[in-house]
Amino acid sequence: MWIHRVIFWINVLLLAASLVLYLTKWNELPDEIGVHFGPDGNFDVIASKLYGFYPHLIGGIVIAGIAAADHIILKKNTGLKISEKGERLFKSELILTLDVFTFFWSAFFSIWSHSVCLQKPLDTDLVRNITSVVSVLILIGIIIQICTCIRYRTEKKSSDNNLMHRLSRLIAWLLTFGGIGVIAECWSRYPTDERLYYDPEYYGLAYFANFDAYLDKRLLLIPHFVVIVLLAVLEIISVRAAGAGRNTLVSLTDKLKLICGGFFFWWNLVLETENSVGMISAGLFVLLCAVSFAVYKLKNKTLSKPEE
Repeated sequence: MWIHRVIFWINVLLLAASLVLYLTKWNELPDEIGVHFGPDGNFDVIASKLYGFYPHLIGGIVIAGIAAADHIILKKNTGLKISEKGERLFKSELILTLDVFTFFWSAFFSIWSHSVCLQKPLDTDLVRNITSVVSVLILIGIIIQICTCIRYRTEKKSSDNNLMHRLSRLIAWLLTFGGIGVIAECWSRYPTDERLYYDPEYYGLAYFANFDAYLDKRLLLIPHFVVIVLLAVLEIISVRAAGAGRNTLVSLTDKLKLICGGFFFWWNLVLETENSVGMISAGLFVLLCAVSFAVYKLKNKTLSKPEE
């Protein structure tokens, strides 16, 4: 897959170039610099210039994590009921979709590092444009993968038909615990309101862009609590459904776990970076949940016909 290799190395080179630029600017920068940006793109955190390596560190972790995921995807059977040709095609599409996802983070952290190097505001318009384009490409990739599964569907049972069930559980919980790690890392940066500069004991507020107001930062914990409860409930339903042999219900819970894990991770990340949660992502979440329930109902109806 030469396209995969090209995109992968573009991601690596983007991040490496931003690191080289930062190292060349190291001696020119003062001991304390702006290292983090507010919703308007201006610096809202001043700290040691060692924190300027943050985007390179996190970007490197993202690239390494996606590379490990690519390796697992290539080596393991997906467990989908599709032909061998469909399996190869699905894996290629999935890897390319992950490459696009990785490109977003490589570009974002490179833009971040560039602004830190030059000590100028973050180009929020550029970040928004890249986010919009990448989101559309990822959505197209997901749709293409769904079409591939439908086109090459077969009723042959896979020897590893529980892999997708295990992956759904693993990915959902990893995203959830990853989100908890992100807020734990960001927690000390709040508050971002002016009172902090006059009262060091003041714990302060976090900015909620959807309300255009500073509110108690503990409100940021609510979405994390909600997704943990949702995943726990879905786990209980899934275990009981598996015990009763209700495979369609197990499949539904797997889809819902992935949807909740992915969307809540994104929403929490958006809230913790003090940006607004868009209506498009909320609408897409509702749509995917509705489609999952519709497919579940359709499968149940299809299975009940022979009995009738």
